[in-house]
Amino acid sequence: MLSARWLRTVGPVLPIAMFGAVWIVLHAEAGRAGTHTLFQALAMAECTIALLLRGRKPLGALASILVMYGVTGLDTLLIMPVMFAVATVADGRERRTATLATLISALVVVVVPLLRGDKAGILTDTMPYLAAVIVAAGLGAWVRAHRHPVITAAAGPGAAAAVG
Repeated sequence: MLSARWLRTVGPVLPIAMFGAVWIVLHAEAGRAGTHTLFQALAMAECTIALLLRGRKPLGALASILVMYGVTGLDTLLIMPVMFAVATVADGRERRTATLATLISALVVVVVPLLRGDKAGILTDTMPYLAAVIVAAGLGAWVRAHRHPVITAAAGPGAAAAVG
């Protein structure tokens, strides 16, 4: 029932979704602000679905999460999905694409709070999120570089196996 592929897909997303759910519950407000709670839940649901589909379209998942990050202004809630999506792109795509995706993500994380007019401090809000995106990209690149090679062709007598 729980295949290795399913665990690799859902396993890392589950703690992110659980953190989001707990954060939303702890920051829920009654009255007119309850609508805001609904939008927080919808944003977290969208990011969770994007992370679950990251294996097929990692760049699409990252783009979707970055759009949600920019539209909602839920920095604390959505920084973990951004980090995981950046790490996935760095792990699964070539270096140029991963670098460009990391730069765009870093730009969104830095510029969006400024465009919204948030009172975000450089050392308390912007720099930690920027550092988190860069560390996530580095971790994804490290995982890619240290993944064990897969033997793609059988070795003939006296020949070395081809490594892909």
